[in-house]
Amino acid sequence: MKIDLTDKQPFYMQVRQALKTKIESNEWQEGDLIPSEKELSESFNVSRVTIRKAISQLVAEKYLTRRAGYGTTVLRNTSTLSSFTLIQSFTNEMNEMGLAADTLDAHLKLIQADQKLADIFRIKQGDPLYNLQRVRGPKSPILYSDTYLLPIIEIPNTDAFLYGSLYKYLASKNIYFNMFEEFVSAQIAPKMIRNMLQIYDDSPQLIRKRYSYDQSNQLIEYTITYYNANNYEYRTRIFYRR
Repeated sequence: MKIDLTDKQPFYMQVRQALKTKIESNEWQEGDLIPSEKELSESFNVSRVTIRKAISQLVAEKYLTRRAGYGTTVLRNTSTLSSFTLIQSFTNEMNEMGLAADTLDAHLKLIQADQKLADIFRIKQGDPLYNLQRVRGPKSPILYSDTYLLPIIEIPNTDAFLYGSLYKYLASKNIYFNMFEEFVSAQIAPKMIRNMLQIYDDSPQLIRKRYSYDQSNQLIEYTITYYNANNYEYRTRIFYRR
């Protein structure tokens, strides 16, 4: 395990990603004691301060847990947030079910915030926001998502971005989420959205509003997603530990 000196990411972020990969690939399994800070420092050829900062982030993200006098162990192989299906990224959720995470249609534009969006993001009316609209599903449409993002980085209007993973792209730009809030309800979707999702009646559909905050608790993303209830079911996995 070596640090890439040509990578613009801080050393601790590179270490964090390397350790996270070991956890998510099951190389380090739940309950495993990971190497000591000293061992990791020697392995990555970085300071123990760098190792400690990377581990602290993974502890905050619920990948690792520290036990006084014992060491640091793997808490679980996915983030606590992804124990709940709706809080995963769509890409991860489809992969979990063995399905392709296809984007069937996508559009990105820069808009001016109306009063509702300004209140949500606590910005001024007329301030710029990115608006990403996507229809997604393995073959037939499963969901329509309407995403708003603060323009803290430039987002490319390219097929690679539009049809790829939003969260993977943000992570590549060192943007990570520390907290999510979600609100789920059942409502009749607007006719335009029902047409996109190939829903031909007035039956209630699952609607999810997600608020995604960075490590300074600033709202970065707001998304409202409509799910085709004929092609999607809500699933929850709850882990019990003594």
